[in-house]
Amino acid sequence: MRLGGRRQLWPRVRVFQALQMEDVWDFDTIDVEVDKDLKKQTKRCNDAFLNNLCSDIAGDKGDDFAIPEIEHMDDDVDLNEDDVVENEDQFDLMREGSGFDEEVSSESDQDSKHEFQYSTHDPTVKWNKMRPFLGERYESPHQLKLCLTNHAIHTGYKIKFKKCDSLRLVAVCASDPQKFQCPFNVRASWMNTERSFQIKKLVDKHKCVRNYRNTNLMGPTWLGNQFLKELIRKPNLKCKEMQVIIQSRFHCNVSWSKCYRAKCRAMSLIEGRLTKVWDYGGELLRSNPGSSIKITVSQNQDNTTTFQRIYICFKAIKEGWKVGCRRVIGLDGSFLKGQCKGELLTAIGRDANNQVYPIAWAVVEIENKVKWKWFLELVTYDLELYGGRGIAVISDQHKGLLEATKEVLPLAQHRQCARHIYANFRKVYSGVLFKNMFWAAAKSTVEGEFNMNMQKISDISPSAYEHLMARIPVHGVGPSMVEDWHVRQ
Repeated sequence: MRLGGRRQLWPRVRVFQALQMEDVWDFDTIDVEVDKDLKKQTKRCNDAFLNNLCSDIAGDKGDDFAIPEIEHMDDDVDLNEDDVVENEDQFDLMREGSGFDEEVSSESDQDSKHEFQYSTHDPTVKWNKMRPFLGERYESPHQLKLCLTNHAIHTGYKIKFKKCDSLRLVAVCASDPQKFQCPFNVRASWMNTERSFQIKKLVDKHKCVRNYRNTNLMGPTWLGNQFLKELIRKPNLKCKEMQVIIQSRFHCNVSWSKCYRAKCRAMSLIEGRLTKVWDYGGELLRSNPGSSIKITVSQNQDNTTTFQRIYICFKAIKEGWKVGCRRVIGLDGSFLKGQCKGELLTAIGRDANNQVYPIAWAVVEIENKVKWKWFLELVTYDLELYGGRGIAVISDQHKGLLEATKEVLPLAQHRQCARHIYANFRKVYSGVLFKNMFWAAAKSTVEGEFNMNMQKISDISPSAYEHLMARIPVHGVGPSMVEDWHVRQ
């Protein structure tokens, strides 16, 4: 227990006496006589109820009375030697059962092991949440400078760096010292033993006026990092548009030239990330052994290489599809409209819960027969499809995809996506009637129901019937297509 702000351990004799007297004390039968010295105490305790009670007693006795505060316990205990020996023996027996020494020793060991450790800066925190702390450690002075800059821009105070090199950093308030006398001050230095940059002095308090229109701290590099995501999604973002965004986001005006330099810095960072595609592929193979990572580049005349396409299929995904997914594969492609132009080819499946299950994906230059054939050959090898026997393929009406599927998966049942078919169908045959009849036929679960719904379309418009029947793929042999396939051949 703690007495007087220090850790003190009770002597074993006193602990035993306290335990022994626990059942003896009966305050209802003990007569308490107030000592003369206690009557002279005028200091009152913190409990209001006891103060009122003591004041009533003092009023009855005619003297001032108060309960004194007990600060320390007297360590002087007068005991006979025989009593001490007997009490020690009994206490040893109780100690063995209670584990008192083990608790005291473990507590002292933990106090000796626990040492205060300063925090380490987390650079992944959002910029407007960064804040310096006394004793916090940083990788470099540039990281600390960025943290102070973000904190100053978010709070709206001006700061300037009087010293910033590889050994020390000094930051003070940039307001008029004679007018405000702002005490803000940050001092940090390099720690050779810990190989980190640590804040040694911090006065994070301002007496000056906030000014959110300060643009001195918003350099091109800082603005470029803020616009990385916007420029990846929209690389043709104009500098005037950046000025409008900065005005609405940071409430300050930035010149056109600074926006131009910021855009150049951001584009250089984005283009530099594309050169790490080999490191990206190597990291995927290291963290996912057995995966399929294919990267294709072209050799230029000046001995430089240009990225063409990449294929990714993780081992856990392809093994999971073989064991627990339906024998259905959906193929589709989409445009990439960011800094890296091209097409994204994907192959997805359906798991046991009828949820989307990604299988493989690739980034290629353009969507055509050659690229789809390259993609399907890799998917066939990873999933061991063996020509597509027992596999159903669903895709849109892209001609290159249809031809590549015929060559790579000749035994698969190829079906087209109903949404893509209806998107082309309604361009010629619009209206609610054709829409309801089309989806009634598309959602048919048995062949007889499908033929009945298609006959209704034929009765209303024979040309619409012929238009839909022409979209059914000819290739593919399966249980439900054997008869239809022979008739068409």
